[in-house]
Amino acid sequence: MLPLIFLLIGADFPISTAPSYTGYPSVCYANDQYYVFWVDQRQYPNMSIYGARVTKDGTVLDPNGVELYTDSAGYRCSAAFDGTNFLVVTRNHC
Repeated sequence: MLPLIFLLIGADFPISTAPSYTGYPSVCYANDQYYVFWVDQRQYPNMSIYGARVTKDGTVLDPNGVELYTDSAGYRCSAAFDGTNFLVVTRNHC
């Protein structure tokens, strides 16, 4: 088990402590908070994309993460914010 750790100047803290592999985070800042997305194997053998909101002071608002996609997510994800919407992408394992 590898916890997903978020680095904050002066302190590190876990975003997800799920009992499975978590990795390849992508972070966006929007609406006065951080949005962290990552690849997660809770649904093994399927790979999932999870996300969590984190306040500027480091409070994790979604401590278990929110499942966004489960099927065969690739080993990385990327996220972007256009001022209104988020786009989180991964490469499907074909």
